[in-house]
Amino acid sequence: MTDAVRLCRAALLLSCLLGVAPVRAEEVPNSTEEPAPEASTDEAGPLPGPTTLRLDQGFVLDLPAGWVMEDAGDATGRRIVRIVCETPACARTKEACTLRLRTAPVEGADDAARLAGLYASPLSRYFRLRAVLKSTSPGASIRRPLGPERFGTRDWIAVETEAAPRFKSGLFVETVIDGRYLGAICKTCETGAVRHESARAILGSVRRIARSAAR
Repeated sequence: MTDAVRLCRAALLLSCLLGVAPVRAEEVPNSTEEPAPEASTDEAGPLPGPTTLRLDQGFVLDLPAGWVMEDAGDATGRRIVRIVCETPACARTKEACTLRLRTAPVEGADDAARLAGLYASPLSRYFRLRAVLKSTSPGASIRRPLGPERFGTRDWIAVETEAAPRFKSGLFVETVIDGRYLGAICKTCETGAVRHESARAILGSVRRIARSAAR
């Protein structure tokens, strides 16, 4: 075999190898990640229906469908109950309310005087606003000023806050019924012009039943 024949065969073999190599390279996977799992097709369970929630001291309120009591406990001089929304819409808004009862009655001639007396001084209003802003988020602002607001048939003192991005905005309210205090802090991730609709409906249903056994 002459040198020319050997060189020709070597050149032919090299060209074949160069042509095959890119094909083999493309067969190598370029990622080690597993495929994303398919979305679950399981249907969500039925939502809890409307219920009547009885609190201490004879307070009663109506929870709409999808709202449930999550927790209840005691703090110094207070009774605390947390209710949360579990509807599909609330998976985004994360709405919840914390209800607070005081064990001691509120002093005053009647409920209107007792409610007005909560913020009779400018200093008490200042501390209230400072507290609600701190409870909302750093950089929060007042969306609706502190003042009277009517839910249902009952007068409340309310203030609404606007949270910084990625925090929940708040609705802070207080009322007095038959000399007994009830406060609520309702929060939501909703950022639209209309928010706290369910919370306002719940607060509008609050009443106090007269019974000697009410604690």
